[in-house]
Amino acid sequence: MNASFVFWCGALLNMAVLFGLMLKGVREVRRGDVQTHQRSMIAATSLVGLFLVSYLCKVAFLGKEDFSQWSSLAVWTLRIHETCVLVMLIAGVVALLRARVLRTTRNVTKQPDDPMAPDELIRAHKRGGKVAVVAGGLGLLTAAAVLVGMYGRL
Repeated sequence: MNASFVFWCGALLNMAVLFGLMLKGVREVRRGDVQTHQRSMIAATSLVGLFLVSYLCKVAFLGKEDFSQWSSLAVWTLRIHETCVLVMLIAGVVALLRARVLRTTRNVTKQPDDPMAPDELIRAHKRGGKVAVVAGGLGLLTAAAVLVGMYGRL
């Protein structure tokens, strides 16, 4: 087992925890607990940031992956994984930007003097969140497939 494989095992664990936090956030907002939802999403976002920093360190110290030993299927699986993660990030940013506006509305603050959130804003936030969660789940599954392939090449 080499250091790069150990790194990717940690990255898979990070992705699993990230996805778990996403699911927890969805569950909590459905229960009406907006603050726990917000904390879960912030924690998930922090894990994305942690991964990005750790990946830069991995590339700096261990280098990039050598794809010469990878099958075409393995490379395609990786590209699909990367696409899922990119979609997750974009949808997450959309949800985050909508949430920043939602935070000041009566829907969240429960203050009668605050304005109600427009339905389209709520739908856009939910849509972004749903897409991010689905993409995160697919990203987790494809990350596991990539790691299995890496293990087979050790």
